[in-house]
Amino acid sequence: MHRYFTLLLFSVAFPQLSIEGKRIPPDRWDSSVSYGFLSEKIPVSIIEFSRLLNIDEHSDFYLAIGSMLFGSGVGSGYKYYFKNKYTSSKFISLGSHILHLGSPGITIYGISISPGYSIIYKGKSSPKITYRKRFGGELKEVKYKKSAINIGISFMLMGDNSFGAIPFIYLERRF
Repeated sequence: MHRYFTLLLFSVAFPQLSIEGKRIPPDRWDSSVSYGFLSEKIPVSIIEFSRLLNIDEHSDFYLAIGSMLFGSGVGSGYKYYFKNKYTSSKFISLGSHILHLGSPGITIYGISISPGYSIIYKGKSSPKITYRKRFGGELKEVKYKKSAINIGISFMLMGDNSFGAIPFIYLERRF
C-alpha cells in the first residue's frame, strides 16, 4: 500500500519527471549521508543514507534508509528549497516513511510535512569522502558537493490516524 501511495503521489504531482521512456542521466543523481538527531526524511534516525534525484537547483526527490539504536526505517519524498539548494535556505519536505522499532517489533508508517532551514556548513572537517567501488579495488576520493546543518520540525500523520510533531537537527553531507 505504501509503495503505491508514493508512486501515485509522484506521478500525479510531478509529471515532468517522465523523460519519454529514457533513463535519467547519471549526473542528476547524488547521494548523501546524515548524522544527527532525527530527520525530515525518516523521523527516527541518527544515521541516514539517501539517494537524491536532482530536479533543478531548488528541488529533489529522495529515497532514504536510516537507523537508530533499536530501530530502522525507509522513506521517500520531495524536498523544495526556497533559494538555491547549495546556499543557506528555507526548505519544505513532503514525504512518506515506514519504521520498525524495538525487539518485539512495532511498525509505524505515515506521511510528513517538514519545514526547516538548511545552513551551509564550512567547518574544518574533511571536504571529501574516500571509497572503493569494489572490495580490494582502487581507493577513490570525491569532494562533497554540499555540507549543511539542517534544522526544523516534522508534522506527521501516522497510519492509525494519530499525529504528532518532532524537531530535527542533523549534519548532511552530499556527494
